[in-house]
Amino acid sequence: MKPTKRKRMEYYEFFAGGGMARLGLGSAWKCAFANDIDERKAACYRYNFKNASELKVCDIAKVQVSDLPGHVDLAWASFPCQDLSLAGNGAGLKGKRSGLFWEFWRLMRGLRAENRAPHIIILENVYGAITSHKGRDMAAICNALSSNNASSLLAIG
Repeated sequence: MKPTKRKRMEYYEFFAGGGMARLGLGSAWKCAFANDIDERKAACYRYNFKNASELKVCDIAKVQVSDLPGHVDLAWASFPCQDLSLAGNGAGLKGKRSGLFWEFWRLMRGLRAENRAPHIIILENVYGAITSHKGRDMAAICNALSSNNASSLLAIG
């Protein structure tokens, strides 16, 4: 019997920076869309991945659900952590940077409305995310993820 060729898993990478999630996932995964606002980070991404046509350099608030191609297996978000971390000013999810989680979540809700929600959502962050505002910021994230009958698997690293 001839072995069947398995389709590569696909994902979106938000707040992509230099593409560390892509490097970690390896060649078994295919990046369908990547986004970052910083042109210097985008230059690093392009350097790391010569064919970076999936990269859209803009504010995530300008990304629309229609910009996200297909139906992927995974959405990875390394949203800015400064407002949650020990090094930040303590603004938490109400801060200008860490509050960008809500823009990411707007896109996930839009995908769900189109029956294209990814099966797995990974939120990569730093020490302090769980304890920010005495746990209320993490509770807000968990409440968002559990609302609207979200069926995605959540991993927070």
